[in-house]
Amino acid sequence: MTDSFLSEEDLDLRNLSWEELLAWWELALRQAQASNDQDEHLYSHGVFRVEPGWRITPTGVERVPQRES
Repeated sequence: MTDSFLSEEDLDLRNLSWEELLAWWELALRQAQASNDQDEHLYSHGVFRVEPGWRITPTGVERVPQRES
């Protein structure tokens, strides 16, 4: 089973006009930027799930308290 959220026409990037391509690109960038505050310390690839010094909690991501020397 596969999930498809875009139509074949939406995925046909070669036949988009320059203006249509820019409009799709701007929409994608705006959607990605909308979640920056919530996921700034998370990684979607690589060896870490979360930035070192931070931890994932049920309510979000929080800084790990520093130990006092």
